[in-house]
Amino acid sequence: MAMCWITSLPEDVIIECVARVPRRYYPSLSLVSKFFRSLIGSPQLYARRSLLDRTECCLYVTIYSHDDDYDRLYTLRQKINSSGDYCLVPIPSLPPMPSSGSYVAVGSKIYVMGGSCFEVSSNALTLIDCPLHTANHHLPNMPRAVASSVSGYINEKIYVIGGCRSRFPVFSEGPMDVMVFDVKSETWESKTRPDNLVFDWYSNSAVTWDDKIYFRVLKHGFVYDPSQDKMEKDDVLKSYHWVGSECVIEGVLYYYSTASKILRSYDLKERSWKRVKGEIGLSGTTCARTVTYDKKVVVIFEKDIDRNKVELWCAEIKLERDEQGEICARLDWCGCVFEGHSRLMNCLVLKF
Repeated sequence: MAMCWITSLPEDVIIECVARVPRRYYPSLSLVSKFFRSLIGSPQLYARRSLLDRTECCLYVTIYSHDDDYDRLYTLRQKINSSGDYCLVPIPSLPPMPSSGSYVAVGSKIYVMGGSCFEVSSNALTLIDCPLHTANHHLPNMPRAVASSVSGYINEKIYVIGGCRSRFPVFSEGPMDVMVFDVKSETWESKTRPDNLVFDWYSNSAVTWDDKIYFRVLKHGFVYDPSQDKMEKDDVLKSYHWVGSECVIEGVLYYYSTASKILRSYDLKERSWKRVKGEIGLSGTTCARTVTYDKKVVVIFEKDIDRNKVELWCAEIKLERDEQGEICARLDWCGCVFEGHSRLMNCLVLKF
């Protein structure tokens, strides 16, 4: 009876109420009825949450399973009856994804492009609706099958650059393909640039800033401007091995160096590297991914326990300026969020 009374209200009133509900309750609310499932997936709800300043960050992690050669999506959630501890929980409603795919966050959705299934590259495009935790496989496939490509989202278009055609050999050399997906018209266009690049299966990374894509492949750094279809080499950008970083705050790229156990920064405008002050040594780190989370730096990293067990840890780092105006890092929280016979692949942060 109470639910019938709620749904009899004007839709804008219901949106006003639901927009104030913490997002962690949305998956349960979507199961109440078809009406609420439609409401939870509506753009109007998230537009209202944004106007009310009720948007929340949500961190998603893809983890590779050695058992079946697929990636699976997890989300970071606070543990029940805990005020500060977190854990990565699987999303059973989502299917396994091809390994080494390219992930791009657009609003409350994630686009997954390409990847590899049993050493064969894929041209699949999958759209994940994060509020509903559903996957749409009915979008047009990419013009070519690739894995381990770099990508970026600019002005309602997704740019997929380069990539490998197969896992073996791990290196792929040749003219650089750029595939462009228009998220509004849901159409692809493709072009081949004269740039000769070498991609490898493990070491590619990219960030988007100021309508440009900054990326590193193997031992080379590049800046791609889609508006002019212009590619520039950046020899300073390639100086450090910033694999798996999608962390840009106020025009500065941050990444955690597993070799040096320090946080480094790269000013994208001035094109200069610096070591961030502050001791945040994360012990036992073998692989790390760095993302922006509510103006903080979050590092997800691996710890090898034994041959059959890997722990994933999460570190939350706050950035501050000292009296000289230099950026300093302070470790706010660090804890184990996952363990198993798996490997860390991608990290994304969405805000909706």
